[in-house]
Amino acid sequence: MGENNTRVAVYNEDYVSLNHAYVQIYKSYNKLLDCQDADEEVLSVMREILLVFNPTLDRIKSEMTVKTRYKEENSNSSVSSAKAVNDCSASAQNTSSSIILHGNFTGE
Repeated sequence: MGENNTRVAVYNEDYVSLNHAYVQIYKSYNKLLDCQDADEEVLSVMREILLVFNPTLDRIKSEMTVKTRYKEENSNSSVSSAKAVNDCSASAQNTSSSIILHGNFTGE
């Protein structure tokens, strides 16, 4: 194993991809919520992933180096993934036995 193979090095390198995966799951979850024939088991699994993954992404981001976090927040991309996680208002709303997550992933 190389010297650059540390947890923080992996966090620095992979955070954007991990956050993108979270956003993609969130978008699919929201689309499925609108389907009349949505599979409740699939929705439940996706909901659990989102509930667990959001604080995990926050933890990863907190351990990233300052230089990496600063660079991400000032990137020229239309949506900064670091900002998306910070702006996420992952509030949960109970409707019957379902939990609906709401977030702001546009960075606005």
